[in-house]
Amino acid sequence: MSGIVSRYGSEYFLERGRSGAGIDELWKDLGAAGLLGVHLPEQYGGGAAAWRKPSSSSRKLAAHGMPMLIWVISPAICGNILAHHGSEQMKREWLPDLADGSRKMAFGLTEPDAGSNSHNVATTARRTATGWTISGSKYYISAVDQCDALLLVAKDVEHSTPEKSALSLFVVPPTVQALSFRRSRPRSSRQTISSPCSRRRRGR
Repeated sequence: MSGIVSRYGSEYFLERGRSGAGIDELWKDLGAAGLLGVHLPEQYGGGAAAWRKPSSSSRKLAAHGMPMLIWVISPAICGNILAHHGSEQMKREWLPDLADGSRKMAFGLTEPDAGSNSHNVATTARRTATGWTISGSKYYISAVDQCDALLLVAKDVEHSTPEKSALSLFVVPPTVQALSFRRSRPRSSRQTISSPCSRRRRGR
């Protein structure tokens, strides 16, 4: 970690943030050092360390002028959710890449009327003959403009009742034709999605 901190530093991070050029070199080095996936299972390319290890590393970077929200979102939130609740196919397809930094994932939970309260999610997922149709809006989705996929939270219509919602997780590529997003202030995005995609159901 000390070598990475000294190689980049706050000036690099600030310049990249102002220019919008991205931090690909830093991200690649963090992945190569095993720091991004240190908490993920070993069989999927992680280090199987306790949760305090990635937390300590991200705090150390922030203390040197490199606060990285994408670290919290992609390997920490999305990686941890997939490790515990994803299908075996999802784990094999995504966890190694999240661990080494070759791909990033954003978390699509927050909605205009629900905020981040998953009990009130209004985005719906309906099974079709060819896959799934997902309809709804998300906003304030950090890193949506940097990610290779969205880990999207939606209400599974088939398994939900008026008294209780069943939530599903979908891995949605940002290139899906029916998905659109726009920036607002602060850096946020609104998406409308209708696409078949990888899926893992989870009830609450």
